[in-house]
Amino acid sequence: MRHLHRSRSALVLALVLAGACSDSTAPTPLQVAGVYSLESVSGRGPVAGSFTLTADGRAERRVRYATDPTEIVFIGRFTVDGTTIAFNLVPGNMPAAFVWPVAGQWLGSQFTIKYPDPADGPDIVETYRRP
Repeated sequence: MRHLHRSRSALVLALVLAGACSDSTAPTPLQVAGVYSLESVSGRGPVAGSFTLTADGRAERRVRYATDPTEIVFIGRFTVDGTTIAFNLVPGNMPAAFVWPVAGQWLGSQFTIKYPDPADGPDIVETYRRP
């Protein structure tokens, strides 16, 4: 029984140390909060847009496409983990059961999102920058 107790203690210690070594430089939603403007797009993405990120992890994406001047709004949540930013967004004109999970790269005062072209073209990459 003593051997089992030592093994459990060693496991607990290893887990505590692993947690202590996590990336403490990862940004918080408070540090990420702000309005980001669409800076560039590759593929057939929007021609104009913005993301608003809040300190409590909410996100709002507003975009316009060349083929339709109607603004499309997506709302949801975001997380930042190291150099990855991820969103779970609900298009404003769709049922709430539809969630668009999209992710990209966090680059400090800017980020990208990347997703497949719905018409089987090359992936769409959008870059947003905070002024």
